[in-house]
Amino acid sequence: MAKDVAGKAGEQADAWALWDKLRRLFPAWSLFLDGLHTPGAWGYMGVDYLTGFRKNRSTRQAFALLEGVDEATFDALSALASLNTRRHDQMLRAVVIAYLTVPLSIGALLAELAGDSVIGFVKAHPELTIQIAVGVTMAPLSYFMAHWRSRQIVGVLDLIRIERGQAPFTALELREE
Repeated sequence: MAKDVAGKAGEQADAWALWDKLRRLFPAWSLFLDGLHTPGAWGYMGVDYLTGFRKNRSTRQAFALLEGVDEATFDALSALASLNTRRHDQMLRAVVIAYLTVPLSIGALLAELAGDSVIGFVKAHPELTIQIAVGVTMAPLSYFMAHWRSRQIVGVLDLIRIERGQAPFTALELREE
């Protein structure tokens, strides 16, 4: 019994160490640049979205990183990635509501109630207006890029699982929200 507990603790520690290495292969900041030149990005034409995705440098690096990892550790890592993606889904929804809906609603209300004052403010403070617009745009965009990358990690783990002939660990991993 004590050996089983120690074994599970080791698998969990291994999974967390692998998670740290795996997530570093998919930085959110590089999503835009990767979208211009990776095989996966150019593969978003036609029916096959997998072949280019499999050829991406980050995908190949993930395959190399996880080569030889036992099933239990891989399952724990996959569960971490799935949980991370679900948390990203929650956060992205909150950000879309908070950063987009609320400011746009306030802007529309101000434009309706005090249109001349808003136009006067924009004309008097164009730099500040641009900064506000960029801030309101970039914050949700950064969350979207991180969300995309979190889902990309899960997709890569799915590819690895398929190529290993390994069944999904839990029904939770199979669900789509």
